[in-house]
Amino acid sequence: MKFERGIHCVCRHVVKQWPTTPGGTCTILGSDSATSDLGSSISNPPCRFRRRYNSWSLSPWCSFSAYIKGNILFSTIRSNPILSEMARGDLSTLFPLITLSFLVLQGASLPACPDKSQAAYDFIVVGAGVGGGPVAARLAENGFSVLVVDAGHDVVNLNTTIPFYFGRAVEDPQLELNYTYDEFSPGAKFPRDDTWYPRARALGGSTVHNAMINNIAATGNDFNNLATMFNDSTWSYANMRNYFRRIEHNLYLNNSNPDHGFDGWLKTSLNPASILANPKFADSQLIDIVTTLATSGPTIDDLNSAANDATVGVANPSYTIDENHNRSSVHDRLIAVQKSSTGKLNFALDTLATRVLLCETEAGQAPTAYGVEVARGAALAVASNFNGKLDLKTEVITVRHEVIISAGVFQSPQLLMLSGIGDKDQLSQHGIEPIVPLPGVGANLQGESPAPNHDEVANIWTLKQNHSLFDGCTVLSDPEQDPCLEFWVESGHQNLYSFGAALNMMMLRSSPAQPEPDMMLYWAPAYFPGFVRGFADEIADIHNALTVIALKAHPSSRGIVKLTGNHPQDPLQIEKHHFEASGGQDDIAAIREAIKVARGIVGHPNITQHVEAQVFPAPDGQTDEEIDNHILEHVFGHHACCTNPMGADDDPNAVLDGDFKVRGVNALRVVDISSWPNVPGWFVTTPTYMMAEKAADVIIASTEL
Repeated sequence: MKFERGIHCVCRHVVKQWPTTPGGTCTILGSDSATSDLGSSISNPPCRFRRRYNSWSLSPWCSFSAYIKGNILFSTIRSNPILSEMARGDLSTLFPLITLSFLVLQGASLPACPDKSQAAYDFIVVGAGVGGGPVAARLAENGFSVLVVDAGHDVVNLNTTIPFYFGRAVEDPQLELNYTYDEFSPGAKFPRDDTWYPRARALGGSTVHNAMINNIAATGNDFNNLATMFNDSTWSYANMRNYFRRIEHNLYLNNSNPDHGFDGWLKTSLNPASILANPKFADSQLIDIVTTLATSGPTIDDLNSAANDATVGVANPSYTIDENHNRSSVHDRLIAVQKSSTGKLNFALDTLATRVLLCETEAGQAPTAYGVEVARGAALAVASNFNGKLDLKTEVITVRHEVIISAGVFQSPQLLMLSGIGDKDQLSQHGIEPIVPLPGVGANLQGESPAPNHDEVANIWTLKQNHSLFDGCTVLSDPEQDPCLEFWVESGHQNLYSFGAALNMMMLRSSPAQPEPDMMLYWAPAYFPGFVRGFADEIADIHNALTVIALKAHPSSRGIVKLTGNHPQDPLQIEKHHFEASGGQDDIAAIREAIKVARGIVGHPNITQHVEAQVFPAPDGQTDEEIDNHILEHVFGHHACCTNPMGADDDPNAVLDGDFKVRGVNALRVVDISSWPNVPGWFVTTPTYMMAEKAADVIIASTEL
């Protein structure tokens, strides 16, 4: 019985036991036998075989490892406890260790693969956001025909254009996806079972409503860890910076700067200092605050330079804002490539992908993705235009090469699970036939919300005077009702509305034991308690506030995304399990210390002279216990990730390999924020753009036109 690359172990008869000597034979019940062609001995648990498609293949609970000659590939059901006792022979210097995985569940009925030459597109990309957008555009530029499927539509309005209107964009009914999640497990001190987590449905995804912060600092270890994990230097920080230079069109530095790009598709700039210097907006209070913040630590002249990846200090943030003070995002990239690619890039908008279609090429081989099933006009359960579950009318779109899922941290795992890829018990519970058992699908939710993601907590003070920049500003869509909007239009975008969200960022270590900065403080002259419903109105209405956000990098929390049913319009059950993993109390302590640092800065005479009161939390929130309670009651996040994580071959929760391929499935990849194994850096958008550009290179290199 020979084992070949990409082919699962299949016998025509039941295997009695595995060989225990190198190069031994596979003992068969009956008269047949076959050479195992193994490089050394295998651990020898009982391995059952079951009939599948008129052949015999390993059942999913049979799991082992071996040292194997050359490039012979094994895959194992990594959830089996035998993994912890994998064989480690003396031949480790001669043969690579490969984890054996038999991923196709027995009894799953798949159709034969259709003739791909008749498919309408080379690639289908599900999702037009931070992951799928760059991939689709790059593939089309390289001559491939691409269909982008997205449940949203093309939204271009003031909310998606004016930088200061990002809060309005987050709550724009044309864009809203209103997810909710459970912050803590039952019995928590401060139950929060309906926490709001807004996303966007649109061409461009959530890049059309985000705060436009362009930050790749603190990603050095993230990328280098991936390089080590996959033994692949193309993942190294040094190499991944090439993708940053590829995408960036820097508008604020000399084009000889080696750390930045000046010809890319993503415009980047600083907040316009000329506006602050305009006598019309003279504000001694704000100048005192800005000056004090800028001198509250060592100066970082360029937060996105390689040398400053892990530097303690204070920096001006850069933003994805263009030379006209408008938002820049992958939306612009997609529109530009569609216009220039002579029909190669196509959009199916307001279209819900309901299932990835899988087929069987040969008995025992991994299934192949050959297309997607879609429902045009159908809305997600969390969309503002959702009017109840429908008896969906679906159609099939087939593909010549690959399906690429880029539907985001929640919808990407849901789509995999609806397609029979995920935890087999959960799938069976909802009447979905398990095809490829990957327990890590949806099970690694981190960060500031349900999946790994940064933890963020606001502190807010009111000031004695309103900010002059805010005079007359109502942040509305009608210039007749908003003098600031009228001035912004007439002046060529020369007022507050051209600003990004933060004035200043400070990177710090929460304790001397931290090898690198683990906390960020970012400051805004606005009232921003976090992403709570109605926050955009508070920003518009309160003109005398100073907010600092304490952001925890690389948090410990791990949540989960679960199905509630097998219908594509069923809502998801999203659980954060915030601060409940090992290290959770350390995370709380780190945030607490950062809040104390921020309060110390506000206590500087140049700032405190302008402070009226601390209002969030209330002034009595000063003890460690009171600060911790504030953290538990108000922690928020908007960088959820990692629900289809990449991982090593021996990682039981790895959904993807280092080339973004879904394990156990051919012609299927996931490229979006769900692909990360851990939340990267401080802010996730630009690092994910970089990852998507790398994915495009990998796909192009492995595909013939």
